[in-house]
Amino acid sequence: MPDIDQRDPDEVGAILSRWLATKSGDGTAPEVYDVQAPASNGFSNETILCRTRTTVDGVIDEKRLVVRVAPTKHLLFLGAEFSTQYRVMRTLADGAAGVPLPTLGWYEEDPQYLGVPFFTMDHVDGQVPADNLPYTMEGWVLEATPEQQRTMWWSGIDALASVHQSDWRALGLGWLTQPSRGRPGIGYQMSYYREFLDWAAQGTRVPILESTWSWLVDHQPTEEGDVVLNWGDSRIGNIIWDEFRCAAVIDWEMATLGQPEMDLGWWLYFNRQFADGLGVPRPAGFASHEETIERYSEIMGRPMKNIFFYEVFSGFRFAVIMLRLSELLMGSDILPGDSDMGTNNLATQLLATMLELP
Repeated sequence: MPDIDQRDPDEVGAILSRWLATKSGDGTAPEVYDVQAPASNGFSNETILCRTRTTVDGVIDEKRLVVRVAPTKHLLFLGAEFSTQYRVMRTLADGAAGVPLPTLGWYEEDPQYLGVPFFTMDHVDGQVPADNLPYTMEGWVLEATPEQQRTMWWSGIDALASVHQSDWRALGLGWLTQPSRGRPGIGYQMSYYREFLDWAAQGTRVPILESTWSWLVDHQPTEEGDVVLNWGDSRIGNIIWDEFRCAAVIDWEMATLGQPEMDLGWWLYFNRQFADGLGVPRPAGFASHEETIERYSEIMGRPMKNIFFYEVFSGFRFAVIMLRLSELLMGSDILPGDSDMGTNNLATQLLATMLELP
């Protein structure tokens, strides 16, 4: 089965039109057109952008639709379940948890349509900061005023807090963890990412990751208090922004249960990576890490502890993901076979700096 960007757009439109017709309770048959695969289509999921047109009693209703499609020939995350992101978003939306989300459509498991599962959600108007080149180097975030940047920073922090303040037990999200890995939290996460590293490395020893792992084992904190719902991929680039305020939180494939420090560490790590890691200043209006930690402690009603550890662990996690991604890119002939991207990248370089490693 081909990737989305290798499919015929007209054929995809016809297939989705036929599928939507089966979902319309009023007998209408929406037409799907203007099918596109965005240039940013990633390896964790594939994405279709399209428009729908429905005519009822001579009145035309048009809307923009986003279709998230399970990967057809690659697996970025160890043991990934494509349905996780939809189930989490649907649960939060149905439970009125207060997390800004896109309006969801249907989840489809039947392979007769696109060959793999997929789901739909309404397009959300707004902007998403770029990763390449990062928003710290060019683009609308950098061009904004310090006041706009500050609004953006704290709006994102408030969105993160809305995730952590959701009652995951009442929402029935306990299925997010596997009992075989133990209690949700840092021990659970370290068990998963150690296995992920061994799987991604394919028997090759990666010195910077092994050194970082030893540091993590030596400095693993004792966690106290109840776990919260973790967004997992909590960063500025996974938010749709409207006038510098969070319009929707997206990309939930890494969702799990853990301490709020896990998500906060990931948020702060990426802020560090796209600035310190590239040798460029952070946007002037973004709050400092110290200010952010202090305010988040007030929001959560307890001190945020050991944040540097969680930042290092975030760098380790991202470096493991990059190791796996490099193999997929080389296997797809996007990278040359002798590329060292998997072992020499922003994450490994920043980890070496943070821990004063070679």
